[in-house]
Amino acid sequence: MMHARIKIESEVEPRRREPRLDVAAEIPLRPLGETAVDARLLNISSRGFMAETRALIRPGSRIWITLPAAGRVNALVVWARNGRIGGELAEAIDPLAVFEATARS
Repeated sequence: MMHARIKIESEVEPRRREPRLDVAAEIPLRPLGETAVDARLLNISSRGFMAETRALIRPGSRIWITLPAAGRVNALVVWARNGRIGGELAEAIDPLAVFEATARS
């Protein structure tokens, strides 16, 4: 016998809550309690981001990133693969302001 619970479609959380804006910005990234490393911001939304870095950052790590027009933001690294990381921001930011700031530089 198999027991299963079928989720109603409205209960299923989508992979991303909102689309991300493609950006290109060199940013400092600092794992808590460690020295800052270089990273390249690739995309941003109000609650998440993807960046490239040569540093070894593991999923579950807490980091600080400094975003153009948003300043220093705390984030949780959700995934890390092939030199890229994806994270969830602790507080919502204005992704359009970050996008516009990176477009000007």
